[in-house]
Amino acid sequence: MKTQIKMKNIPKILLATVLAAGLVACDADPVDTTRGELPDKEPLENTYVMVRSQFSPVERSVVYLMEGTGTTSDPMYCRLNRPAEKNLNIQIAPDESQVEIYNAKYGTDFLTMPAANIQIADNGQITIAAGERISEKIKVTFKADGLEAGKYLVPIMVSSDDVAMSDDGGILYYVVKVRKPEIGDYELDPVNTTVFYVNTSEYSPLLADVWVVAKEDLMNYEVPNVWERTYGNIVNLRVVQIGYDEATERATLVLNSDIRYVLEHADLHIRPLQDKGRKVCLSIEGGNTGLGFCNLTDAQISDFVAQVKACLETYDLDGVNLFDRNAGYGKVEGMPAMNTTSYPKLIKALREAMPDKLLTLSDYEEPTEYFWDTEVTGGIKVGEYLDYAWSGYMSEDEDIQILDPWGMIDQSMGEMMGMMFPVNNHPRKPIAGLEQSKYGAFAVPFYAKGKEGNGFTNLWLWHLCGWRSNNILVFGDLISGLQGNYEGQWNSIFSLTIMMYEPDAMDGQYLYGIYISHNPNGNVFNPNTVGLYYGDYAKDW
Repeated sequence: MKTQIKMKNIPKILLATVLAAGLVACDADPVDTTRGELPDKEPLENTYVMVRSQFSPVERSVVYLMEGTGTTSDPMYCRLNRPAEKNLNIQIAPDESQVEIYNAKYGTDFLTMPAANIQIADNGQITIAAGERISEKIKVTFKADGLEAGKYLVPIMVSSDDVAMSDDGGILYYVVKVRKPEIGDYELDPVNTTVFYVNTSEYSPLLADVWVVAKEDLMNYEVPNVWERTYGNIVNLRVVQIGYDEATERATLVLNSDIRYVLEHADLHIRPLQDKGRKVCLSIEGGNTGLGFCNLTDAQISDFVAQVKACLETYDLDGVNLFDRNAGYGKVEGMPAMNTTSYPKLIKALREAMPDKLLTLSDYEEPTEYFWDTEVTGGIKVGEYLDYAWSGYMSEDEDIQILDPWGMIDQSMGEMMGMMFPVNNHPRKPIAGLEQSKYGAFAVPFYAKGKEGNGFTNLWLWHLCGWRSNNILVFGDLISGLQGNYEGQWNSIFSLTIMMYEPDAMDGQYLYGIYISHNPNGNVFNPNTVGLYYGDYAKDW
Protein backbone atom coordinates (compact mmCIF):
# COMPACT_ATOMS: atom_id res chain seq x y z
CA MET A 1 0.00 0.00 0.00
CA LYS A 2 1.31 3.43 -0.97
CA THR A 3 2.00 6.05 1.63
CA GLN A 4 1.51 9.79 1.28
CA ILE A 5 4.70 11.78 0.85
CA LYS A 6 4.86 14.78 3.12
CA MET A 7 7.36 17.58 2.63
CA LYS A 8 9.80 18.68 5.28
CA ASN A 9 10.28 22.38 5.74
CA ILE A 10 12.75 23.21 3.02
CA PRO A 11 14.31 26.44 1.83
CA LYS A 12 12.62 28.60 -0.71
CA ILE A 13 13.74 27.48 -4.14
CA LEU A 14 13.76 29.83 -7.11
CA LEU A 15 13.25 28.32 -10.54
CA ALA A 16 16.09 29.97 -12.44
CA THR A 17 15.07 28.19 -15.61
CA VAL A 18 11.47 29.39 -15.68
CA LEU A 19 10.82 30.65 -19.23
CA ALA A 20 14.53 31.44 -19.64
CA ALA A 21 13.72 34.98 -18.56
CA GLY A 22 12.50 34.54 -15.02
CA LEU A 23 8.82 34.89 -15.92
CA VAL A 24 6.72 33.68 -13.01
CA ALA A 25 2.96 33.61 -12.69
CA CYS A 26 1.45 35.63 -9.89
CA ASP A 27 -1.98 35.81 -8.31
CA ALA A 28 -3.53 37.19 -5.18
CA ASP A 29 -5.58 34.14 -4.20
CA PRO A 30 -4.73 32.91 -0.71
CA VAL A 31 -2.73 29.71 -0.87
CA ASP A 32 -0.56 28.21 1.82
CA THR A 33 3.04 29.27 1.22
CA THR A 34 4.28 28.96 4.80
CA ARG A 35 8.01 28.40 5.16
CA GLY A 36 9.97 27.01 8.05
CA GLU A 37 13.58 27.10 9.12
CA LEU A 38 16.35 25.31 7.30
CA PRO A 39 16.27 21.60 8.10
CA ASP A 40 18.92 20.36 10.46
CA LYS A 41 21.36 17.63 9.56
CA GLU A 42 19.31 14.70 10.84
CA PRO A 43 16.27 15.11 8.55
CA LEU A 44 18.58 15.51 5.56
CA GLU A 45 19.61 11.90 6.05
CA ASN A 46 16.30 11.06 4.37
CA THR A 47 15.02 11.95 0.89
CA TYR A 48 11.96 14.14 0.59
CA VAL A 49 10.03 15.34 -2.44
CA MET A 50 8.09 18.41 -3.48
CA VAL A 51 5.74 18.82 -6.43
CA ARG A 52 5.78 22.08 -8.39
CA SER A 53 4.45 23.77 -11.51
CA GLN A 54 7.09 24.93 -13.97
CA PHE A 55 5.57 28.39 -13.77
CA SER A 56 5.60 28.88 -10.01
CA PRO A 57 8.30 28.58 -7.35
CA VAL A 58 5.76 27.87 -4.61
CA GLU A 59 3.20 25.16 -3.96
CA ARG A 60 0.47 26.71 -6.08
CA SER A 61 -0.14 27.73 -9.65
CA VAL A 62 -2.96 29.65 -11.29
CA VAL A 63 -4.51 28.68 -14.62
CA TYR A 64 -7.38 30.19 -16.58
CA LEU A 65 -10.31 28.75 -18.48
CA MET A 66 -13.31 30.22 -20.25
CA GLU A 67 -16.78 28.72 -20.02
CA GLY A 68 -17.46 26.31 -22.84
CA THR A 69 -15.18 23.67 -24.23
CA GLY A 70 -11.80 25.30 -23.72
CA THR A 71 -8.77 23.57 -22.25
CA THR A 72 -5.47 24.70 -20.78
CA SER A 73 -2.39 22.79 -19.68
CA ASP A 74 0.37 23.30 -17.12
CA PRO A 75 3.67 21.40 -16.85
CA MET A 76 4.55 20.10 -13.40
CA TYR A 77 7.45 18.10 -11.98
CA CYS A 78 8.82 16.59 -8.77
CA ARG A 79 12.00 17.73 -7.04
CA LEU A 80 14.03 16.00 -4.33
CA ASN A 81 16.03 17.60 -1.55
CA ARG A 82 19.05 15.53 -2.60
CA PRO A 83 19.98 13.21 -5.47
CA ALA A 84 18.10 9.92 -5.54
CA GLU A 85 20.08 6.89 -4.46
CA LYS A 86 18.02 4.69 -6.79
CA ASN A 87 15.27 5.07 -9.36
CA LEU A 88 12.21 6.48 -7.61
CA ASN A 89 8.67 5.86 -8.81
CA ILE A 90 6.12 8.49 -7.86
CA GLN A 91 2.38 8.72 -8.43
CA ILE A 92 0.50 12.01 -8.69
CA ALA A 93 -3.28 12.38 -8.65
CA PRO A 94 -5.94 14.95 -7.75
CA ASP A 95 -7.46 14.65 -4.26
CA GLU A 96 -10.89 16.29 -4.02
CA SER A 97 -11.05 15.76 -0.24
CA GLN A 98 -8.32 18.38 0.27
CA VAL A 99 -10.54 21.21 -1.06
CA GLU A 100 -12.82 21.16 2.00
CA ILE A 101 -9.79 20.99 4.30
CA TYR A 102 -8.16 23.94 2.55
CA ASN A 103 -11.33 26.07 2.62
CA ALA A 104 -11.81 25.39 6.33
CA LYS A 105 -8.20 26.24 7.12
CA TYR A 106 -8.03 29.52 5.19
CA GLY A 107 -11.65 30.68 5.15
CA THR A 108 -11.87 30.44 1.37
CA ASP A 109 -14.76 29.19 -0.76
CA PHE A 110 -13.05 27.46 -3.68
CA LEU A 111 -15.19 25.08 -5.70
CA THR A 112 -14.14 21.49 -6.35
CA MET A 113 -13.28 20.69 -9.95
CA PRO A 114 -14.62 17.26 -10.95
CA ALA A 115 -12.00 14.64 -11.64
CA ALA A 116 -13.42 14.23 -15.15
CA ASN A 117 -12.20 17.76 -15.96
CA ILE A 118 -8.58 16.94 -15.02
CA GLN A 119 -6.24 14.83 -17.10
CA ILE A 120 -2.66 13.98 -16.10
CA ALA A 121 -0.32 12.62 -18.73
CA ASP A 122 1.21 9.14 -18.37
CA ASN A 123 -1.52 8.29 -15.85
CA GLY A 124 0.29 10.41 -13.29
CA GLN A 125 3.41 8.21 -13.21
CA ILE A 126 6.71 10.04 -12.61
CA THR A 127 10.19 8.53 -12.34
CA ILE A 128 13.28 10.22 -10.96
CA ALA A 129 16.42 8.41 -12.07
CA ALA A 130 19.20 7.50 -9.66
CA GLY A 131 21.58 10.41 -9.18
CA GLU A 132 18.99 12.97 -10.28
CA ARG A 133 17.00 15.44 -8.19
CA ILE A 134 14.40 16.67 -10.70
CA SER A 135 11.95 14.61 -12.71
CA GLU A 136 10.88 15.16 -16.30
CA LYS A 137 7.92 17.50 -16.66
CA ILE A 138 4.47 16.01 -16.93
CA LYS A 139 1.45 17.84 -18.35
CA VAL A 140 -1.73 18.45 -16.37
CA THR A 141 -4.70 19.43 -18.55
CA PHE A 142 -7.83 21.18 -17.29
CA LYS A 143 -11.10 21.13 -19.24
CA ALA A 144 -13.93 23.65 -19.00
CA ASP A 145 -16.63 21.17 -20.06
CA GLY A 146 -19.76 21.74 -17.97
CA LEU A 147 -18.12 24.17 -15.55
CA GLU A 148 -19.74 27.43 -14.54
CA ALA A 149 -17.75 30.59 -13.98
CA GLY A 150 -15.96 30.60 -10.63
CA LYS A 151 -12.74 29.72 -8.82
CA TYR A 152 -11.88 26.05 -8.44
CA LEU A 153 -9.18 24.40 -6.37
CA VAL A 154 -7.39 21.30 -7.63
CA PRO A 155 -5.04 19.75 -5.04
CA ILE A 156 -2.50 17.40 -6.65
CA MET A 157 -1.11 14.84 -4.21
CA VAL A 158 2.03 12.71 -4.54
CA SER A 159 2.49 9.20 -3.21
CA SER A 160 5.16 6.51 -3.52
CA ASP A 161 6.47 3.25 -2.07
CA ASP A 162 10.06 4.42 -2.56
CA VAL A 163 10.32 7.59 -0.49
CA ALA A 164 10.12 8.04 3.27
CA MET A 165 7.26 10.02 4.80
CA SER A 166 7.67 13.43 6.41
CA ASP A 167 5.55 15.64 8.59
CA ASP A 168 4.17 18.09 5.99
CA GLY A 169 1.96 17.50 2.96
CA GLY A 170 3.32 17.04 -0.56
CA ILE A 171 0.61 18.94 -2.40
CA LEU A 172 0.51 21.26 -5.40
CA TYR A 173 -2.57 23.48 -5.38
CA TYR A 174 -3.94 24.61 -8.72
CA VAL A 175 -6.32 27.55 -8.64
CA VAL A 176 -8.41 27.27 -11.81
CA LYS A 177 -10.26 30.45 -12.73
CA VAL A 178 -13.19 29.89 -15.05
CA ARG A 179 -14.67 33.07 -16.50
CA LYS A 180 -17.56 34.06 -18.71
CA PRO A 181 -16.69 35.48 -22.13
CA GLU A 182 -17.25 39.22 -22.52
CA ILE A 183 -18.94 39.49 -25.88
CA GLY A 184 -19.88 43.17 -25.74
CA ASP A 185 -22.64 45.07 -27.53
CA TYR A 186 -20.78 46.04 -30.69
CA GLU A 187 -19.37 44.16 -33.66
CA LEU A 188 -15.60 44.31 -34.13
CA ASP A 189 -15.03 46.18 -37.38
CA PRO A 190 -15.13 43.53 -40.14
CA VAL A 191 -13.90 45.85 -42.92
CA ASN A 192 -10.74 47.51 -41.61
CA THR A 193 -7.78 45.99 -39.81
CA THR A 194 -7.22 48.54 -37.08
CA VAL A 195 -4.02 48.49 -35.07
CA PHE A 196 -3.80 50.16 -31.64
CA TYR A 197 -0.66 50.62 -29.57
CA VAL A 198 -1.15 50.87 -25.80
CA ASN A 199 1.60 52.04 -23.45
CA THR A 200 0.94 50.08 -20.26
CA SER A 201 3.17 52.44 -18.31
CA GLU A 202 0.27 54.87 -18.59
CA TYR A 203 -2.91 52.94 -19.39
CA SER A 204 -4.66 49.64 -18.95
CA PRO A 205 -5.01 47.74 -22.24
CA LEU A 206 -8.78 48.01 -21.67
CA LEU A 207 -8.52 51.47 -23.22
CA ALA A 208 -8.45 49.64 -26.56
CA ASP A 209 -11.81 48.05 -25.79
CA VAL A 210 -14.02 51.15 -25.70
CA TRP A 211 -13.77 52.81 -29.12
CA VAL A 212 -17.07 52.79 -30.99
CA VAL A 213 -17.79 54.34 -34.39
CA ALA A 214 -21.40 55.05 -35.37
CA LYS A 215 -22.14 55.65 -39.05
CA GLU A 216 -25.04 58.10 -39.17
CA ASP A 217 -27.17 58.70 -42.27
CA LEU A 218 -27.85 62.43 -42.29
CA MET A 219 -30.47 62.03 -45.04
CA ASN A 220 -32.52 59.36 -43.35
CA TYR A 221 -33.97 60.39 -40.03
CA GLU A 222 -35.89 57.13 -39.64
CA VAL A 223 -32.67 55.08 -39.58
CA PRO A 224 -30.17 57.44 -38.00
CA ASN A 225 -27.43 54.81 -37.47
CA VAL A 226 -26.43 52.61 -40.39
CA TRP A 227 -24.13 50.64 -38.10
CA GLU A 228 -22.13 50.82 -34.89
CA ARG A 229 -18.78 49.08 -34.64
CA THR A 230 -15.93 48.77 -32.23
CA TYR A 231 -12.34 49.07 -33.42
CA GLY A 232 -8.88 47.70 -32.62
CA ASN A 233 -8.44 44.33 -34.33
CA ILE A 234 -4.79 44.15 -33.23
CA VAL A 235 -3.65 45.59 -29.89
CA ASN A 236 0.10 45.93 -29.41
CA LEU A 237 1.22 46.25 -25.79
CA ARG A 238 4.37 48.05 -24.74
CA VAL A 239 6.86 48.70 -23.17
CA VAL A 240 8.70 45.46 -24.00
CA GLN A 241 12.36 45.58 -24.99
CA ILE A 242 15.25 43.49 -26.18
CA GLY A 243 17.95 43.77 -23.53
CA TYR A 244 21.52 42.61 -23.09
CA ASP A 245 22.98 40.62 -20.22
CA GLU A 246 26.65 41.57 -20.15
CA ALA A 247 27.68 38.67 -17.93
CA THR A 248 26.22 35.98 -20.17
CA GLU A 249 26.12 37.96 -23.45
CA ARG A 250 22.49 36.93 -23.86
CA ALA A 251 19.83 38.90 -25.67
CA THR A 252 16.99 39.03 -23.14
CA LEU A 253 13.28 39.72 -23.29
CA VAL A 254 12.74 42.63 -20.89
CA LEU A 255 9.30 43.23 -19.40
CA ASN A 256 9.04 46.38 -17.32
CA SER A 257 7.01 46.30 -14.12
CA ASP A 258 3.86 47.65 -15.78
CA ILE A 259 3.67 45.20 -18.66
CA ARG A 260 4.54 42.39 -16.25
CA TYR A 261 1.64 43.39 -14.00
CA VAL A 262 -0.72 43.42 -16.97
CA LEU A 263 0.39 39.97 -18.08
CA GLU A 264 0.11 38.50 -14.62
CA HIS A 265 -3.42 39.90 -14.37
CA ALA A 266 -4.42 38.94 -17.90
CA ASP A 267 -7.91 37.89 -16.83
CA LEU A 268 -8.60 41.55 -15.98
CA HIS A 269 -6.62 43.44 -18.63
CA ILE A 270 -6.24 41.15 -21.66
CA ARG A 271 -8.93 38.46 -21.81
CA PRO A 272 -11.82 40.96 -22.28
CA LEU A 273 -10.07 42.16 -25.44
CA GLN A 274 -9.55 38.65 -26.75
CA ASP A 275 -13.13 37.66 -25.94
CA LYS A 276 -14.31 40.13 -28.58
CA GLY A 277 -11.97 38.80 -31.24
CA ARG A 278 -9.03 41.15 -30.79
CA LYS A 279 -5.48 39.88 -31.15
CA VAL A 280 -3.30 41.03 -28.24
CA CYS A 281 0.42 41.12 -29.02
CA LEU A 282 3.67 42.28 -27.48
CA SER A 283 5.43 45.12 -29.29
CA ILE A 284 9.18 44.66 -28.82
CA GLU A 285 11.58 47.56 -29.32
CA GLY A 286 15.16 48.43 -28.46
CA GLY A 287 16.46 49.11 -24.97
CA ASN A 288 19.34 51.51 -25.76
CA THR A 289 21.91 48.83 -24.92
CA GLY A 290 23.55 48.81 -28.33
CA LEU A 291 22.11 45.35 -29.00
CA GLY A 292 19.03 45.06 -31.20
CA PHE A 293 17.45 43.00 -33.91
CA CYS A 294 20.15 44.02 -36.40
CA ASN A 295 23.30 42.75 -34.64
CA LEU A 296 22.42 39.42 -33.03
CA THR A 297 24.45 36.25 -33.31
CA ASP A 298 22.73 33.02 -34.35
CA ALA A 299 22.95 31.77 -30.75
CA GLN A 300 21.39 34.96 -29.42
CA ILE A 301 18.58 34.70 -31.98
CA SER A 302 17.79 31.13 -30.97
CA ASP A 303 17.78 32.03 -27.27
CA PHE A 304 15.71 35.18 -27.74
CA VAL A 305 13.13 33.40 -29.89
CA ALA A 306 12.73 30.76 -27.17
CA GLN A 307 12.09 33.48 -24.59
CA VAL A 308 9.49 35.20 -26.75
CA LYS A 309 7.72 31.93 -27.48
CA ALA A 310 7.65 30.96 -23.80
CA CYS A 311 6.22 34.36 -22.84
CA LEU A 312 3.45 34.22 -25.44
CA GLU A 313 2.51 30.69 -24.45
CA THR A 314 2.61 31.39 -20.72
CA TYR A 315 0.30 34.39 -20.95
CA ASP A 316 -1.77 33.15 -23.89
CA LEU A 317 -0.97 36.08 -26.16
CA ASP A 318 -1.67 36.21 -29.88
CA GLY A 319 1.61 37.38 -31.37
CA VAL A 320 4.47 39.82 -31.51
CA ASN A 321 5.13 43.15 -33.23
CA LEU A 322 8.76 44.00 -34.02
CA PHE A 323 9.52 47.72 -33.85
CA ASP A 324 13.27 48.29 -34.10
CA ARG A 325 13.73 51.73 -32.58
CA ASN A 326 15.87 53.01 -29.72
CA ALA A 327 18.33 50.12 -29.88
CA GLY A 328 21.32 52.46 -29.62
CA TYR A 329 23.29 50.97 -32.48
CA GLY A 330 26.82 52.38 -32.61
CA LYS A 331 26.39 54.28 -29.36
CA VAL A 332 27.56 51.66 -26.84
CA GLU A 333 31.22 50.74 -26.73
CA GLY A 334 31.98 47.11 -27.38
CA MET A 335 28.68 46.25 -29.05
CA PRO A 336 28.76 44.83 -32.59
CA ALA A 337 27.90 46.88 -35.66
CA MET A 338 24.61 46.48 -37.52
CA ASN A 339 24.44 43.87 -40.28
CA THR A 340 21.81 43.02 -42.89
CA THR A 341 21.19 39.36 -42.07
CA SER A 342 20.48 39.37 -38.33
CA TYR A 343 17.00 40.91 -38.47
CA PRO A 344 15.79 38.70 -41.36
CA LYS A 345 17.09 35.62 -39.54
CA LEU A 346 15.24 36.67 -36.39
CA ILE A 347 11.96 37.13 -38.28
CA LYS A 348 12.33 33.76 -39.99
CA ALA A 349 13.15 32.05 -36.69
CA LEU A 350 10.15 33.61 -34.94
CA ARG A 351 7.79 32.44 -37.66
CA GLU A 352 9.17 28.92 -37.68
CA ALA A 353 8.98 28.70 -33.88
CA MET A 354 5.45 30.13 -33.72
CA PRO A 355 3.60 29.38 -36.97
CA ASP A 356 0.22 29.95 -35.29
CA LYS A 357 1.01 33.41 -33.84
CA LEU A 358 0.70 36.82 -35.45
CA LEU A 359 4.03 38.26 -36.57
CA THR A 360 3.98 41.93 -37.60
CA LEU A 361 6.63 44.50 -38.42
CA SER A 362 6.91 48.26 -38.05
CA ASP A 363 8.78 49.55 -41.12
CA TYR A 364 11.05 52.21 -39.69
CA GLU A 365 14.34 53.80 -40.72
CA GLU A 366 17.58 51.93 -41.36
CA PRO A 367 16.78 48.57 -39.67
CA THR A 368 14.17 47.69 -42.33
CA GLU A 369 15.09 49.83 -45.35
CA TYR A 370 16.99 46.98 -47.06
CA PHE A 371 14.29 44.32 -46.71
CA TRP A 372 13.54 44.63 -50.43
CA ASP A 373 16.96 43.24 -51.37
CA THR A 374 17.26 39.49 -50.83
CA GLU A 375 20.91 39.56 -51.84
CA VAL A 376 21.80 41.43 -48.66
CA THR A 377 19.27 39.63 -46.42
CA GLY A 378 20.95 36.29 -46.98
CA GLY A 379 18.30 35.15 -49.44
CA ILE A 380 15.47 35.57 -46.93
CA LYS A 381 12.26 37.09 -48.30
CA VAL A 382 11.20 38.77 -45.09
CA GLY A 383 7.61 39.39 -46.20
CA GLU A 384 6.93 35.67 -46.58
CA TYR A 385 7.21 35.31 -42.81
CA LEU A 386 5.04 38.32 -41.85
CA ASP A 387 1.30 38.63 -41.42
CA TYR A 388 1.39 42.41 -41.73
CA ALA A 389 3.83 45.29 -41.91
CA TRP A 390 3.05 48.98 -41.49
CA SER A 391 4.61 52.38 -41.17
CA GLY A 392 6.55 53.01 -37.98
CA TYR A 393 6.55 56.77 -38.55
CA MET A 394 4.17 58.14 -35.93
CA SER A 395 5.94 61.18 -34.54
CA GLU A 396 3.95 64.18 -33.34
CA ASP A 397 6.61 66.38 -34.92
CA GLU A 398 5.49 65.38 -38.43
CA ASP A 399 2.22 65.38 -40.34
CA ILE A 400 0.82 61.95 -41.09
CA GLN A 401 3.52 60.27 -43.16
CA ILE A 402 2.13 58.33 -46.11
CA LEU A 403 4.68 55.78 -47.29
CA ASP A 404 4.73 54.77 -50.95
CA PRO A 405 6.90 51.66 -51.42
CA TRP A 406 5.07 50.57 -54.59
CA GLY A 407 5.26 54.02 -56.24
CA MET A 408 1.50 54.55 -56.57
CA ILE A 409 1.44 58.24 -55.71
CA ASP A 410 1.49 60.61 -58.67
CA GLN A 411 2.77 63.83 -57.19
CA SER A 412 1.68 65.86 -60.23
CA MET A 413 -1.98 64.87 -59.82
CA GLY A 414 -2.30 66.76 -56.59
CA GLU A 415 -0.64 69.79 -58.13
CA MET A 416 -3.00 69.71 -61.12
CA MET A 417 -5.97 69.72 -58.76
CA GLY A 418 -4.57 72.77 -57.03
CA MET A 419 -4.17 70.81 -53.80
CA MET A 420 -1.33 69.66 -51.65
CA PHE A 421 -0.18 66.14 -52.25
CA PRO A 422 0.45 63.46 -49.62
CA VAL A 423 3.54 63.76 -47.49
CA ASN A 424 6.28 61.36 -48.55
CA ASN A 425 9.34 62.26 -46.48
CA HIS A 426 10.48 58.67 -45.96
CA PRO A 427 11.18 56.77 -49.19
CA ARG A 428 10.72 53.02 -48.81
CA LYS A 429 10.80 50.02 -51.11
CA PRO A 430 8.46 47.00 -51.04
CA ILE A 431 9.43 44.35 -48.52
CA ALA A 432 10.37 41.25 -50.50
CA GLY A 433 7.62 38.64 -50.36
CA LEU A 434 4.98 40.91 -48.79
CA GLU A 435 1.74 41.62 -50.64
CA GLN A 436 0.72 45.26 -50.87
CA SER A 437 -2.61 44.37 -49.29
CA LYS A 438 -0.70 43.49 -46.09
CA TYR A 439 1.17 46.80 -45.82
CA GLY A 440 -0.19 49.75 -43.83
CA ALA A 441 1.02 52.92 -45.53
CA PHE A 442 0.56 55.30 -42.60
CA ALA A 443 0.31 55.50 -38.81
CA VAL A 444 -1.57 58.22 -36.93
CA PRO A 445 -0.11 59.84 -33.80
CA PHE A 446 -2.32 61.45 -31.18
CA TYR A 447 -1.29 65.05 -31.76
CA ALA A 448 -1.50 67.82 -29.20
CA LYS A 449 -3.98 70.55 -30.07
CA GLY A 450 -2.84 72.73 -32.93
CA LYS A 451 -0.35 70.17 -34.20
CA GLU A 452 -2.69 68.26 -36.51
CA GLY A 453 -1.33 70.18 -39.50
CA ASN A 454 -2.12 69.11 -43.02
CA GLY A 455 -1.74 65.39 -42.47
CA PHE A 456 -5.46 64.62 -42.48
CA THR A 457 -6.07 66.56 -45.71
CA ASN A 458 -3.20 64.62 -47.26
CA LEU A 459 -4.88 61.42 -46.13
CA TRP A 460 -8.12 62.45 -47.83
CA LEU A 461 -6.38 63.32 -51.10
CA TRP A 462 -4.47 60.04 -51.00
CA HIS A 463 -7.78 58.25 -50.68
CA LEU A 464 -9.58 60.40 -53.28
CA CYS A 465 -6.95 59.81 -55.94
CA GLY A 466 -7.26 56.05 -55.62
CA TRP A 467 -3.86 55.41 -54.11
CA ARG A 468 -5.24 53.52 -51.12
CA SER A 469 -4.61 49.79 -51.60
CA ASN A 470 -5.95 48.21 -48.40
CA ASN A 471 -7.92 48.80 -45.21
CA ILE A 472 -5.11 48.89 -42.65
CA LEU A 473 -5.42 51.68 -40.05
CA VAL A 474 -2.63 52.13 -37.50
CA PHE A 475 -2.75 54.41 -34.46
CA GLY A 476 0.11 55.25 -32.11
CA ASP A 477 -0.18 55.08 -28.32
CA LEU A 478 -3.84 55.57 -27.38
CA ILE A 479 -4.84 58.32 -24.97
CA SER A 480 -7.99 58.95 -22.97
CA GLY A 481 -9.17 62.35 -21.80
CA LEU A 482 -6.09 64.42 -20.97
CA GLN A 483 -6.02 67.97 -19.70
CA GLY A 484 -3.92 70.71 -21.25
CA ASN A 485 -2.63 70.44 -24.79
CA TYR A 486 -4.28 67.06 -25.37
CA GLU A 487 -7.73 67.86 -24.00
CA GLY A 488 -10.36 66.30 -26.23
CA GLN A 489 -7.84 64.86 -28.67
CA TRP A 490 -8.74 61.23 -27.89
CA ASN A 491 -11.89 61.86 -29.95
CA SER A 492 -10.85 64.40 -32.57
CA ILE A 493 -7.78 62.54 -33.87
CA PHE A 494 -9.76 59.34 -34.36
CA SER A 495 -12.73 61.24 -35.86
CA LEU A 496 -10.56 63.08 -38.37
CA THR A 497 -8.91 59.86 -39.45
CA ILE A 498 -12.19 58.05 -40.02
CA MET A 499 -13.73 61.07 -41.74
CA MET A 500 -10.90 61.17 -44.28
CA TYR A 501 -10.51 57.41 -44.63
CA GLU A 502 -13.99 55.91 -44.99
CA PRO A 503 -15.16 55.61 -48.63
CA ASP A 504 -18.16 57.95 -48.32
CA ALA A 505 -17.17 60.01 -45.32
CA MET A 506 -16.74 63.27 -47.27
CA ASP A 507 -19.80 63.18 -49.55
CA GLY A 508 -22.10 64.95 -47.12
CA GLN A 509 -24.57 62.10 -46.57
CA TYR A 510 -22.89 60.30 -43.70
CA LEU A 511 -21.35 61.34 -40.44
CA TYR A 512 -18.97 59.13 -38.48
CA GLY A 513 -19.26 59.73 -34.74
CA ILE A 514 -16.73 58.44 -32.23
CA TYR A 515 -18.02 57.28 -28.85
CA ILE A 516 -17.11 54.84 -26.10
CA SER A 517 -18.94 51.65 -25.22
CA HIS A 518 -18.58 51.81 -21.42
CA ASN A 519 -16.79 53.67 -18.68
CA PRO A 520 -13.96 52.24 -16.54
CA ASN A 521 -16.52 50.73 -14.16
CA GLY A 522 -18.02 48.68 -16.97
CA ASN A 523 -21.32 50.55 -17.21
CA VAL A 524 -22.79 50.65 -20.70
CA PHE A 525 -24.20 53.94 -21.91
CA ASN A 526 -26.08 55.33 -24.85
CA PRO A 527 -23.09 56.09 -27.09
CA ASN A 528 -24.54 59.46 -28.02
CA THR A 529 -24.15 60.79 -24.49
CA VAL A 530 -20.78 59.71 -23.18
CA GLY A 531 -17.09 60.33 -23.78
CA LEU A 532 -13.77 59.62 -22.16
CA TYR A 533 -12.84 61.78 -19.22
CA TYR A 534 -9.59 62.73 -17.57
CA GLY A 535 -7.85 59.70 -16.14
CA ASP A 536 -10.20 57.08 -17.64
CA TYR A 537 -8.36 53.78 -17.98
CA ALA A 538 -5.16 55.20 -16.54
CA LYS A 539 -3.23 52.40 -14.85
CA ASP A 540 -4.50 51.79 -11.32
CA TRP A 541 -1.77 49.48 -9.99
